[in-house]
Amino acid sequence: MCQITDKFNKKLVCEAYIKAKTTFIFSLLLWALVTWQGVQALEESPYVKAKRFSTPMREQAIIVTDEGFYPKSISVFKGERVRFYVTSTSDTKSCFILKGKGLFLAAEKGKVSEGIVYFGDAEKLEFYCPTTKSKGRVTVLERPRGKNSKRAQRNIASEKVRIWMPKDE
Repeated sequence: MCQITDKFNKKLVCEAYIKAKTTFIFSLLLWALVTWQGVQALEESPYVKAKRFSTPMREQAIIVTDEGFYPKSISVFKGERVRFYVTSTSDTKSCFILKGKGLFLAAEKGKVSEGIVYFGDAEKLEFYCPTTKSKGRVTVLERPRGKNSKRAQRNIASEKVRIWMPKDE
């Protein structure tokens, strides 16, 4: 490696070469160790693991009165489960029937009935009570923040050039 004829210079150059090579190897090993430890730490971290969330659950209370349902219309998003809580304010026997989902809940004064429904498609469903002749509607909407949704285009106000022109009289 060292091909210098002068023994003194040869010894200095060889020592410098060995020192540089040792430093390089040591720094390479240190870098590998730090990187490997960092990767191990990330694999065990709760921030890196893919988290599976359950289906969103919405809770909706419905009160059956002599005048009808309160609220008369409900909006939910596609892919949500909704837990309905139904009660009545009158002594008249009434119920809550959700067409298309097979949900029937009895509504009695002082008691709360509950049922869970999953809404998988964007649609409009009707709920009703044949006893009180009341009707209402559940509207299932597409989730606005999907992967394919486009954001509104916003421009900086100062970039728009406005030219003032005098009016002709």
